[in-house]
Parts: sequence; C-alpha cells; structure tokens
Amino acid sequence: MELTDKTIVPRNITFGISNSPTRHWAGGDAMKTSMIDCLSIFLPEGERFFIRSLKHYLPQIRNEEVRNEIRGYSVQEAFHTREHEDYNRALTDLGYDVVGMEAQIKQTLRNDNDAVINLAITCAIEHLTMSFSMVTLANPEILEGAPAPYKRLWIWHAVEELEHSAVSLDVFDEVTAHWPSWKRYGLRISTFNVVLFKMSKMQLRNMAKYAEADGEVIDWRFQIRALWAVYVNPGFMRLGFVNIIKYFLPGYRPKVKSFAHLLKFGRAFIGREIPELAHDSVPLSSK
Repeated sequence: MELTDKTIVPRNITFGISNSPTRHWAGGDAMKTSMIDCLSIFLPEGERFFIRSLKHYLPQIRNEEVRNEIRGYSVQEAFHTREHEDYNRALTDLGYDVVGMEAQIKQTLRNDNDAVINLAITCAIEHLTMSFSMVTLANPEILEGAPAPYKRLWIWHAVEELEHSAVSLDVFDEVTAHWPSWKRYGLRISTFNVVLFKMSKMQLRNMAKYAEADGEVIDWRFQIRALWAVYVNPGFMRLGFVNIIKYFLPGYRPKVKSFAHLLKFGRAFIGREIPELAHDSVPLSSK
C-alpha cells in the first residue's frame, strides 16, 4: 500500500536501548540529554492514558474512518509504550530514580476525570508532542552524534507522532459535535493551558532529580541552565512555539502540508537506517 502523508503506520520496531544504556548520550551534554530523557520518563504512563481516553469512545464513533484512526493510533502508541519502558529501564540501570520521577506523572494522569476531560487532555498533550516531533525532524543537529539506538528511536517516534497528530482531535470533534462551538473551544483551550503549565513544571522538576542523581547541586544556577536548555538552546519550546500557539486558533487542525517534508525525511531515515529492525509494519488507516 502506498503511503500518503495521512497514513498511520504502526511499525513494530525494537531498539534495545536497555542493552546499551548510555549516560549523557546527546554529545556528552548532560542538560540536553536530561531534557530528552525526561520526555521518555513521561511517555509510558502518558501513552497508556491516551489509548484509554480514545478507546473509551470507540463504541460511540460511527465514522468508520475515525474508528480506523483510533485503531491505528492505539497500535502505534502501544509500540511506543513498550520501547519507552525499555528506555526507562536503561535509565534505571544508570542510577536514575525513574519510579520517583514517574510518581507525579501517575498522579496527574489519574482516571477520575470525566471521560471528555481525559480526551481534551489527550488532545493537548498530543499537540505538544506533535510540535516537539516537528522540532526533532526539522533540526537533526539535536540528535547529531547520538548513539544509533537513541537517534533511531526518537526519529521513529517523531514520524509516528506526525502520522497520528489529528486523531485525538478527530475523536474530540465527533464526541462534542452536539456542543455549541464556544463550549468546545473553551474546554479545549482551558485544558491546554493547564496541561502546558503542569507538563512544564514536571519536566523541570524531573530534570532537577535527574541532575541530582548525576551529583549536581540543584541551585539557582542549575535552574537557569535548565530553563535555557528547554526554552533557548536547544530550546524545544522556542523552536516549537509557532506550532504550539496554533492550538489557540478556533477550529484548529494540524495542517499536513506544514509537516509533509518532515514526514518524508523521517520515513526515508527509517527505511534507510532501520529496515532490519522493522516487522509487521502494516498501514492501518489512510485518509
């Protein structure tokens, strides 16, 4: 089946990060490494939450195209969960307190919200991960010099985040189709603001715990360097800012044309660098 820019392709790829855990793998830059590693710490709990949030509504969705999107999305995210659990085992082996860093994530992503709130949270986090994925693919120098397993994993993950970037919003629109537009927009944006604040706080907190395990003193100097890494250089928030704020547009939808070239680059990388690791890669959804 020929891939289009909107084809969701679950790629059953294993990277074996735990077989060769590497401290400060991002060119020896501890701060940049911790910024990226702490994203992995968030992902297993996050992706399980996303799958539950969307699958909750699967019986209610009548649009077969959206139903297929949910299925493809869920398989992709299940593979992501598996690989990031392996990644996080590597971090544990290196002496990082993954369990402690995950504690607040588990508390934040608990299941006692209304289902539609969980869906809005999923939409918000998926937009952020899609924005960071665009940054990763548009700025390959961020992963320059990284060991092959790490570079391969993050590019693979970025490609699939772009492929399913619209799925949660498609489900949200189906579920809230009977709502007035102001109510739908209000929930989407208010949830996004809360998610952005809480995720930023958790990211900086976990970077501090990560650095503490490396023997760093956590003082105001560290806080400035952490903020610099997240917001300035390499600055995922700075580089992704334009795409992040698009979420505030009424009726926002990811524009495929804005990342088609990045998908092409990432898919070519996967085909060139890791074909021997891929199996059972079957397109499950195409618009």
